[in-house]
Amino acid sequence: MPAARKLDPNASRPAAFGAELRRLRGEARLTQAELGHRAGYSASQIGAVEVGKRPPTEQFLTECDRVLGAGLRELWASLSHYKDSAPTWFAPWLEEEEQAQSLRTWQPLVVPGLLQTADYAQALLERESGFDRERIETLVAGRLARQKILTRTNPPRYLVVLDEGVLSRPIGGPEVMREQLARLVQAAQAPHITIQICPLGASPGLSGGIVIAQAPNGSRHTVYLETAAEPVVTSNPEVVAVVTMKMDAIRAESLPQSASVEFIQKVEETWTSRPS
Repeated sequence: MPAARKLDPNASRPAAFGAELRRLRGEARLTQAELGHRAGYSASQIGAVEVGKRPPTEQFLTECDRVLGAGLRELWASLSHYKDSAPTWFAPWLEEEEQAQSLRTWQPLVVPGLLQTADYAQALLERESGFDRERIETLVAGRLARQKILTRTNPPRYLVVLDEGVLSRPIGGPEVMREQLARLVQAAQAPHITIQICPLGASPGLSGGIVIAQAPNGSRHTVYLETAAEPVVTSNPEVVAVVTMKMDAIRAESLPQSASVEFIQKVEETWTSRPS
């Protein structure tokens, strides 16, 4: 019998769920075929979920919980809670973001969510109308949960271009800004993360933030475009081509990473000199 494939629960939410499913199946002394027979699935279907290739469906959770009695539905909900707290229109983007091989983003106003500190995110959300304290806490937790894709095994390549003004815009006060800029400097040390600063001026990206997600093997590109109302998420080739050209133009005007990190550190020092 071949050795069981080694699982990496940090690779993705499906992988984390699959590793736990395998552990519980082992404790129940069931083979994949035996669990599948009792739950109404083939051994290969059980195996696909265990290695993180296939996320569990509602029916799968119901049947495996019936057989194993292990609270698998609650486990999957806990791993996916930030999707549940997100607006409906955001769900398609979360799928693209999680599966992306690379992410490129331009942000003219604020630090992108994947690099925000908890206090910075909270300060931003507190300015949104109609959000009570509980809702804000839920959204902050969801935003921080999304950041795990940058520390997982085989994380996406992440290119971030920020307008210089982002570093000086007072979000939450000096202490919050100091912590946030220090987070950017720390993030830039990771080999898969590049952060560049675009100097103040008539940048081609002042119309709004953009993100480009590239699926594994370049099979698909999806863009996220910020608007005054509901953001746009699309894989339309014509839109992707235009947005990619704009991203390239913005980056051409930006400082290289080493100079950008130095610039961030200098601005961080100015926040340090301001009273909290």
